[in-house]
Amino acid sequence: MPLKGYGIWKGTPTKWDGTAKPGHGHITFSDTTSTRLDAAVNIESKSSDSRLVYWVIRDLQPVSVTFTHSLQALRRGFHPQKGTLETGSLGLDFLRLNLFRPQDGILLSHNTPGTSHNILDYLNPILNQAVVQKADIYLFGEPYNDKTGIHDIHMNQGNSGQWKKDNGIFQDGGIILAFPDGHWEGIFLAFAVQTYKTDEQGMPVGDTFAKLLGGGKQPGEGDEEEPEPIVGDGIKIEAALVNPHGPDQQPTRGDGETVYLLNRSVTTVDLEGWRIENGSGQSHVLKGVSLAVQSKKGVAVPGVALGNKGGVISLKDNGGKLVHQVKYSRDQAQREGALVYFLQK
Repeated sequence: MPLKGYGIWKGTPTKWDGTAKPGHGHITFSDTTSTRLDAAVNIESKSSDSRLVYWVIRDLQPVSVTFTHSLQALRRGFHPQKGTLETGSLGLDFLRLNLFRPQDGILLSHNTPGTSHNILDYLNPILNQAVVQKADIYLFGEPYNDKTGIHDIHMNQGNSGQWKKDNGIFQDGGIILAFPDGHWEGIFLAFAVQTYKTDEQGMPVGDTFAKLLGGGKQPGEGDEEEPEPIVGDGIKIEAALVNPHGPDQQPTRGDGETVYLLNRSVTTVDLEGWRIENGSGQSHVLKGVSLAVQSKKGVAVPGVALGNKGGVISLKDNGGKLVHQVKYSRDQAQREGALVYFLQK
């Protein structure tokens, strides 16, 4: 049976606490009725595989301008949603709306030491920025029984076992943010044990996100169909901080210019002697760096100027072979202190 009371809650975030309770971070937000509403955001699963899958769209409006215009027209408060896109619903569906590709997701834990692949390393910068800038927040999910907040802010289809009863289409949870400068961002979460294909009732079909993204097959999964290729395509430049707060090499707060690398292969990769370069040929040599499967690392790049008028960033192996190259525009570089994402637009 699909979720009861699924809908969208529009408000303003006033606080984000990523470790408020075990298994959940919490967003405090306000609308026209209350200043102390709560949104529970999963940072782990209760399943045997506790990892989540994460997608972010840092510029949502070009992806679906009609959708964002419809959201903008909503008044502050909760808005129930029923049906599908064809019947006028604004409900999310990760697998049918084509907002992003399932294979672009990143498998993340919640308690990995350091900053390799901890989900809070991804959520904290975006949600803290939303609080500071007083962005409009659109929370997709199911309200608490007492109507003081909202939960199930994650994919709500492709479940097995005890959560199978929650399956349905066009009822996925998510977080969409509209910032004062006019740009929109989207955060979308699923569980590694959910399947990346479902039938028209939202029931699981085929393999899980864990298998799709190179994280292995989970106990009890069937072999009914041939899986799509694992996204094991090597080391990628996932994101970059090209415009820190203040001067690029002497930021007034936060990190300086940083390039984030992600291992999308199926083995640990030693990056000793690899180089990060800009379009002018300035380079930074990596020392003592290795990346485990599906982990990321931020690499400070002193001496490699990442221009605020657009540019090119290249990653080369220790033999000088080009491994990955990305480009960013002047517009992307204008948001001070914000990451430019390349694998997820």
